[in-house]
Amino acid sequence: MKTREKILAVAFGLLAVGYGGNWLFDTALQVPLNQRHAALAREQKKIQVLETKLRQAREAGKELTEWEAQSLPSDVGQARRLYQAWLTEMLNRIGLSDLNFSAGSPVNRKGYFDVLSFAVRGRGTLSQLVALLFEFYSADHLHQIQKLDITPSSQGSDLLDLSISIEALVLPGANRREELSTRVSQRLASGTLADYQAIVKRNLFRFGGTGADATDYTYLTAVINVNDQLEAWFTSRNTGEVVKLHQGETIDIGQFRGTIIDIEGSDIVVESDDEERWLLTVGENLAQASALPPEF
Repeated sequence: MKTREKILAVAFGLLAVGYGGNWLFDTALQVPLNQRHAALAREQKKIQVLETKLRQAREAGKELTEWEAQSLPSDVGQARRLYQAWLTEMLNRIGLSDLNFSAGSPVNRKGYFDVLSFAVRGRGTLSQLVALLFEFYSADHLHQIQKLDITPSSQGSDLLDLSISIEALVLPGANRREELSTRVSQRLASGTLADYQAIVKRNLFRFGGTGADATDYTYLTAVINVNDQLEAWFTSRNTGEVVKLHQGETIDIGQFRGTIIDIEGSDIVVESDDEERWLLTVGENLAQASALPPEF
């Protein structure tokens, strides 16, 4: 064999050994290793799924424990009687008139819990309605208002006709059989009824009738510079009357009362007697004034 042929033979042999080595490496080592990695990834994914389910189960367990603490007594008959007594006492204490109260039969949901339904009809002011909602959601019962219908009873009256549908739940694992929870709920933004009186001041149900609050149709229509003094002009769209006030003067219209402490551009700031501050912009009526934070 010539030298050139020997070199070619050696080179071919080396190539064959190289390809054979790669094939052997892929077949004997790399492929099984990739399969192991893929299997490991699948097992890790299964573990992640199981860990997620376990975490969800733990969270659900905590929720169930909380719900059982809020639940009406596990004795359905006692729960219905006690809750109805609590609801009736609360409504009477608030002072609703023409009360009509009814309770439906308990409904069991696949053995998981029982639903008690109640219907209330009555008449009261917006202030009484706000107090009702405050007391209802301050009580840490497993209950909620499913439907609330509010109808102004008549023109010239502050009374509202109320129709309320309520549901309360009884869980079999409740830790009480013959008494309601006495805990105070933390679901409200504020635990003080006075903080919700802004709703009463902006009585939307009195707009347009003979009993309508003047704040609903009295608008800040202009801020005018007169003799180097800014004046805020308030116009009643009901009577056409215009009230012109300077900074430091008191505005007393309808249920809106306060002192103008700042006039700037198209805005004014009014401070009420209880030191709350309200921002009003030209084009807005008094009922649309925005509450300012204390640090403003």
